[in-house]
Amino acid sequence: MMTTQHHRWTLPLVAGLAVALAGCSAPRELVKPTPLEEIDNQQPPKVVWDASSGGDQENQLTAIAPVEDEGRVFVAGPDGDVLAYDLESGKRLWSAELDADLSVGGGAGEGLVVFGSEDGRVFALAADSGERRWDTSIRSSVDAAPSVGFGDVAVRGRDGTLHVLDAESGEVRWRQSKAPPALTLQGQGRVLMFPDALAAGFDDGTLAVFAREDGRELWSQAVALPTGRTDVDRMVDVDATPVFADGVFYAATYQGKLAALAAQGGRELWSRDFSNTNNIAAGGRALYLSDADGVIWAIDRRSGDALWRQSDLKHRGLTGPALINGYLIVGDREGYVHVLSTTSGALVGRADWGDPLVDPIQQVDGRGLAVSRDGELRVFTLD
Repeated sequence: MMTTQHHRWTLPLVAGLAVALAGCSAPRELVKPTPLEEIDNQQPPKVVWDASSGGDQENQLTAIAPVEDEGRVFVAGPDGDVLAYDLESGKRLWSAELDADLSVGGGAGEGLVVFGSEDGRVFALAADSGERRWDTSIRSSVDAAPSVGFGDVAVRGRDGTLHVLDAESGEVRWRQSKAPPALTLQGQGRVLMFPDALAAGFDDGTLAVFAREDGRELWSQAVALPTGRTDVDRMVDVDATPVFADGVFYAATYQGKLAALAAQGGRELWSRDFSNTNNIAAGGRALYLSDADGVIWAIDRRSGDALWRQSDLKHRGLTGPALINGYLIVGDREGYVHVLSTTSGALVGRADWGDPLVDPIQQVDGRGLAVSRDGELRVFTLD
């Protein structure tokens, strides 16, 4: 059983609680974060501007990250206050109130910014004004930031459903469902959208690709298979948003595997044991991701071999890495932001921002976008 990283568990049925407690009969041991050592601080992240993100996210079950589209940054607070800023200047463009409880970030595109609520409502606002365009119910808590593109909005439900809505009207075009296991991590990755298909990872450890037009399943492939006696041991959620590059999907599961799957048919090209729930970055020949212990890895995309590993931030509760201006950026639970070399994994920069960052950190045109737990949006860069 993993003991070193905070996870958000959700039980589809109340009866599952007894199973969870049975699987966790031994008390968890607290693992102290690795103390930080002095570094040659050559590349500290520098804040260009900051502003309110709409409300604090002290509840660790909340993960409302910023989203950007056409030079606008959109953020929201857990109570449904939505704010839009100009990316370059930080000027507030508009604000809106959704009167809804949010736990995940939004999606933007097609002239819209879209958020989903805890009670299953999906709201679409005009990206240029904040005016409400439509709202639709999917009857299940929205468990991942919506994806917007190609005239559609893709929304994930906590009950294992995937809804595709018409971006113009909000009407449900089709729906797919994969029943979740008895015990899962709360939260899911975004849907990847393509002109003719959509791809999503599921709580049963599978990655599936659907036809965008009618929702027909084109293929489904197990990234990892559940093993062990208890429901806790058998958790293999694909919680991190999969990565697609050069005709290959890369997906990772909690306490399972990291795998490369061919876009045509889902054939496994390689896999390795891994446990991951945070954002995955891809650049050049490598994937960059952190494991459940807080070790950061660079993995060769062609072979699955490790290029390097960085363990100096072990047990520090890291965000997933973001790739910005040729460097990797991660935040930790004590409010430090770390900069790593992509070639060696060496720590080359650090800043103390005083409060943890919400995962994922976004990258737009060489700038980082991040929201802190105390409710501050920061746009930053590296010299």
